[in-house]
Amino acid sequence: MKKQSNTLSCRSGFFVLISLLLVHPVVYAATDLSGELSVSISQRNDNLNWNIAGSTVNVLSELKWENMSIAQFQVSGDIHLDNDRRVRAKLGYGAVNSGTNQDSDYNGNNRTQEFSRSISKAGGDVLDASIGLGKKLHLRELSKGKSLYVTPLVGLSIHQQNLTMTDGDQIISTAPSTVPLGPFPGLASSYDARWMGPWLGAEALIETELGWSMKANVEFHLVDYSASANWNLRADLAHPVSFKHAATGTGFVMSLGASYPVNKNWKMDFTMERQNWSTQSGSDQVFLADGTVGYTQLNAVNWDSTAYHFGIIRKF
Repeated sequence: MKKQSNTLSCRSGFFVLISLLLVHPVVYAATDLSGELSVSISQRNDNLNWNIAGSTVNVLSELKWENMSIAQFQVSGDIHLDNDRRVRAKLGYGAVNSGTNQDSDYNGNNRTQEFSRSISKAGGDVLDASIGLGKKLHLRELSKGKSLYVTPLVGLSIHQQNLTMTDGDQIISTAPSTVPLGPFPGLASSYDARWMGPWLGAEALIETELGWSMKANVEFHLVDYSASANWNLRADLAHPVSFKHAATGTGFVMSLGASYPVNKNWKMDFTMERQNWSTQSGSDQVFLADGTVGYTQLNAVNWDSTAYHFGIIRKF
């Protein structure tokens, strides 16, 4: 139910922003606000991995979601409060179309003596929301009709991955593992991760009198990381929450884009975006079927993402 409510909330946000895009002449006619609203579709590729320590080994278990191909839809707004101040907001939803998961367990330090490995199909969806406030600074005239602007920004963001594992196949199984080799039915496990916190950033913008522009954006994020999982085939673990993760971390977001005017009020836009996120060590809280709770160390979580956005921009 938690994942369903998150998805519905995100979709509701889309309907609100799309409505603003379509009815902006009515909404903004009575105000002094100006800016841009945009809708984009994206092709995105994500990787996420985490590992935990055991009582006698520094890496007991490691999970990797790799080469996740994600089709994403994003709505964003750039609202000019006055000549200098601006509010930038983004809301995105994406569905995982393909990808793989690997689950490995080890009896030796540094990922040695691997006694269990399974692979499965990755699925799920992703949610992204961000809002920032900044002040646009006109630095200089680069040439006739071409200006350079820089906007320092501060904001908040939340990024969520609701990941699933299906179609399991055991490819390594030695003692103490008792799982037989080969495909195993019924796998429907989930891992829901969330990265949330404040960020500082800056955007450099080159504008011309002809209307086309280029922009580069960089953000540094401080995040609280949390996750919950349901390992549905593990009879020794509780359900629907088998374990939880918590940690703090950082993230870097970088993008480069260009837009070209179609007419007075509309632009076409293309943006390439790269993200790198990681946590420090944190906690792994395990909920057992008998009601007891165990604890171990979450060593690290790593997430990287590359996306290509193609959209339309409506000026108001």
